[in-house]
Amino acid sequence: MPRTHIRSKQHYLIHRRALANVVTSAIILSAVSIMGVMMLAWSNTSLAIQKQEIEEVFSTQTNKINEDLIFDNIWFSTNCPGNCVNITMSNVGTIGLNMTEMKFINGTTLAELQIFSYADAGIVPSGTFSTNATYSWISGGDYDITVFTERGNQFTTQVIAP
Repeated sequence: MPRTHIRSKQHYLIHRRALANVVTSAIILSAVSIMGVMMLAWSNTSLAIQKQEIEEVFSTQTNKINEDLIFDNIWFSTNCPGNCVNITMSNVGTIGLNMTEMKFINGTTLAELQIFSYADAGIVPSGTFSTNATYSWISGGDYDITVFTERGNQFTTQVIAP
């Protein structure tokens, strides 16, 4: 076989290998680019979700701070069917609140005596809410009254029955 024929085959193989390197490099670069775009899209989505969660937590915590409730007056009465307690509260916070539960607690032993649940006990800012709670109180008894709001705040006062 003449030498020129061998050289031309070698020359062809050398150029062919170079073309294969270019194609392989292009495939690798394309794959890396596609993976980079996918990772960028995933991280943007993940960051957007985390940002939304942080904003919701911040808003909720800010609203909890702005809730404020005071007990205006507590009357112990025997004029109800049985003994009852009338409780008047005022919202002195900057936002409205919704009272969901009220507990009577023994002030000495801290035992829960009675729980009252409320479905519609919203109080607008600077508004008041009054409720009668039927409870067999004992004269001279030490009671803690705790009110829970929809946002998870709790407000407590201590009273002694007459």
